Amino acid sequence: MDLSQLRVFYHVAKLKSFAAAADALFVTPPAVSIKIKQLESHYDLKLFERSGRKVELTDPGEALLGYAERVFNLVKEADDHMDDLKGGMTGNLKISTGLTVGTYHLAPLINVFSKQFPGVDIHMKVKNKKGVIDDILMLNDDLGFIGNVPVNPSLVVTPLWKEELVVITSKSRSFGKKPSILPAELSHQPLIVREKGSGTREYIEERLRRQGIVTKTVMEIGSDEAIKRAVAVGLGISIVPIGVVEKEVKRGVIKQYRVKTESLYLDYFMVHHKDKYLSNLIKAFMDVTLKHFKSQRYARTLAFSEPAQARVNPRT
Repeated sequence: MDLSQLRVFYHVAKLKSFAAAADALFVTPPAVSIKIKQLESHYDLKLFERSGRKVELTDPGEALLGYAERVFNLVKEADDHMDDLKGGMTGNLKISTGLTVGTYHLAPLINVFSKQFPGVDIHMKVKNKKGVIDDILMLNDDLGFIGNVPVNPSLVVTPLWKEELVVITSKSRSFGKKPSILPAELSHQPLIVREKGSGTREYIEERLRRQGIVTKTVMEIGSDEAIKRAVAVGLGISIVPIGVVEKEVKRGVIKQYRVKTESLYLDYFMVHHKDKYLSNLIKAFMDVTLKHFKSQRYARTLAFSEPAQARVNPRT
């Protein structure tokens, strides 16, 4: 096999487009088509199903993509190792993050890191927990950030902080003026939840189930911002990390309630593949991350939460 053919195949498979792959590789679409035909001829297998502009992998194509990802991840590892031997701190860092972490917590961290290492380009993808874990397990990204601990022997998990989850309601659909409610008061309430695959949703459903609390899911929404808007207009209640609704609560748009006797604290983690080569760049980012989330300045933004020393528990 010609590795140039494999590289073209990899880009078409990832971008699901011959034209987009051509743009990414700075070649013409006919050149991409020729390389794919040569590769299919080499294996005597069809690698793509084509319908107009739509491109989907066949079963053999899916199998080959797994090998292509391993090949090009190994190439990146070699590049990272050579960069380490040259010294300095430049290159690309690929991060996959859960929606809540990416929206509300990583921007300040990346800003701190970029000021210390201005020669580093950071590429961040925002997905739900399942998508983040899939990216890390496939070695597509260097580090992942998620809520709710993943259980997988191929992952190295570093705890970062805990954040309390609170019940939120509209002003009209509230539990009164009291600051907290009993778990039983959530029974049969119309609940707005995150999409399946969300770490926050997994945690909430497990805790409610443990308490024997039955709720009625009225809506699934893939964004905390959209959930807040739905709650604010009275479509239902929700349970979210407290930092997500800090501004809306201060403005009086949304009401929040702690849960008595069964406080809900979601743990957040940094993860990487156990076989991932940890370059100096990755190690530097991990170090800045741990220091950032241990800081008292950050801890104070999480009102209602546990004492600061309990909020961060980095693995030693």
